[in-house]
Amino acid sequence: MSINLSGKTCLVTGGAGGLGKIIATRYLQAGANVVICDINQDRLEHTSEELTVGDNASRLLTIKTDITSASDVQTLFQEIVARFQKLDILINNAGIMDRFDPVGELDEDLWNRVIAVNLTAPYLLSKLAVQDMLKRDVVDGRIVNIVSVAGKAGFAAGAAYTASKHGLVGLTKNTATFYGSKGIRCNALMLGGMDTNITDAFMTGVNMEGKDKAMDMMTAAKLAMCDVDQVADLCLSITCGPGSSLINGTCIPVDQGLTGWLG
Repeated sequence: MSINLSGKTCLVTGGAGGLGKIIATRYLQAGANVVICDINQDRLEHTSEELTVGDNASRLLTIKTDITSASDVQTLFQEIVARFQKLDILINNAGIMDRFDPVGELDEDLWNRVIAVNLTAPYLLSKLAVQDMLKRDVVDGRIVNIVSVAGKAGFAAGAAYTASKHGLVGLTKNTATFYGSKGIRCNALMLGGMDTNITDAFMTGVNMEGKDKAMDMMTAAKLAMCDVDQVADLCLSITCGPGSSLINGTCIPVDQGLTGWLG
């Protein structure tokens, strides 16, 4: 499938590593201007060096951003508009895990941090993206929220992560409902297990009481492990591929059938 995104601008959050980096690469390969934001400056510099080949140099912009900060996000959009004039595609990819704590043992600071990164940040980014997209004479915007099976299941993570991903599903559907008729489509990918840095970090800091449940979930996820390159291809396809204009407000399971197993 050949997709030409020349003249389009795509923002990928958490794009300096893992799935975000591969998604950003796909949009570059399709000819889009690509903006990568990440909190990790070292990873940003390494990714910039790696992806700046050929004419990519003129189409790639990397910006260190704390996406939980409204002022940082505002500055990010100002830099995007200054460099590329507009934003056409937003991929809300950045996210963090919790420690598999149920609500009775959940530390409030951890709750606040997970909600800030996984839910408040997509709200802040989507708000400014929608406002920018609606300024165009012809509105044709796309937003993709990277969710997970925890956006449906109650035992796929701790209370904080589960709540954040359920909330992101709601944000997806609401955005699609209010702006679909205006030319902005919003969908979500509900991902299963993948070989990425967030999967590697899944067990880090998990409390002992949650170990068995976490291990059961990881065992199931590994049986349904998804190829990261194919996930990135799917992300590109649902935003810009043939028939993509028909998809809006959809939460697509990308998990080798794991969501069906969860019930």
